[in-house]
This record gives sequence, C-alpha cells and structure tokens, in this order.
Amino acid sequence: MNLVDTPSPAATSPSSVPSPSPIARVLVVDDEPGMLAMTRAILQTLGYEVVTSTSGEDAMKLFQSGHSESNGFGAVILDLAMPGGLSGVEVLGYLREVDPEIKVIASSGYLEPNSRPAARETGFAGILPKPFTAERLASELQWVLSRR
Repeated sequence: MNLVDTPSPAATSPSSVPSPSPIARVLVVDDEPGMLAMTRAILQTLGYEVVTSTSGEDAMKLFQSGHSESNGFGAVILDLAMPGGLSGVEVLGYLREVDPEIKVIASSGYLEPNSRPAARETGFAGILPKPFTAERLASELQWVLSRR
C-alpha cells in the first residue's frame, strides 16, 4: 500500500511506516515541557532532527532562522492552545507566509479524531490528538510528509 494514497494515517500499521529521510527536520511547538521531551525522544528515535519551542513567538523566530539559512523544516507539530501567547492558528498563518508549502500538524488535547476536514480547511496538513502514542505520531508525520 502506498502511503500517499492512504486515506487516513490510522489505516497504516506502525510496522508499515517507512523510515524518515535522514535530513528531515521537525519543529515541535508545545508549552508543556513533558510533552516536548516525549515528542522529541520519539522523533529522534525515528531518525528525525528535532528542534523544540515552548511558545509561538519563539517558534516563529526558529522557523524564520532555519528558512533564511536554507536549513528549513520538513514539518511542524504545533500545539493549538498555548496560554499567554499566540494561538496555533496565528502561528500557522505566519509559517505559511514564510513557506506556503510547510506541512503543519495541529496537536491538541481538544481535537477529535474526526476533525481532520476542519483542520485541513484551516490550513493544517494533519492532526495529532493528545495524548498520542509513538506509533500514532510516526504514522501521522510520515503520512503528512508523503503527501504532495
């Protein structure tokens, strides 16, 4: 089965998820240190280069810097609800201004598994409801990265 044609990442088994490109960089944005540490560990185990941020403002700086230095990101995993700062939707707008093709995955404890159509209409490439498993993270990220 070709992942590009897969209708939903939930339809792929963890063992069928291919390894990432060795140059795949992922920016993970979440205000919860434990969530950042767990996500970083999973992604590094899968072979991704990971950069983390605890705020939308910091994430925008990191993203711009990577883009300017031609060391951009293949994907961003973005928490939608970060208290006291920019929302995930606001950060998404900025990221799209810098790189209209960036693959951004919405991550939140308030997402329903069937919210994919609404997230796509907003401009997100995928969704990652919290809490998530390593297999779900790997599957969603690979699915998003494999889509054109």
